[in-house]
Amino acid sequence: MLRRNVVPVISALAVLAGCASQPSAPPVTPEQVSVHESVASAPPGFRIIKRLWIESWVSAFGTPSYDAQSDAMSAMREQAASLGGNGVINFGCYRKSTGETPLGCNGTVVRFNP
Repeated sequence: MLRRNVVPVISALAVLAGCASQPSAPPVTPEQVSVHESVASAPPGFRIIKRLWIESWVSAFGTPSYDAQSDAMSAMREQAASLGGNGVINFGCYRKSTGETPLGCNGTVVRFNP
């Protein structure tokens, strides 16, 4: 009887030990987040964290607007840092409609490998 209970306990301990050994990435400030217009200009090796502004169902009703591309970059850097990322790839902006000043922008938050 004792053997049946030992296997699940050993398995659970092995899983917990594996989780504990994963190095945690140090947080970065928004100023430390790099922004790249394409994957080609980004350093190799990264993990995707989140695609900003288009993954959520809320984007069907609206997305943030920016007066300038630099404003969007700042917002993306802040979002990336708050999500644990240290980079944004595939960053791009577009006019929301003809003649409008506001820009719609999106990108993918990533964590570059050390």
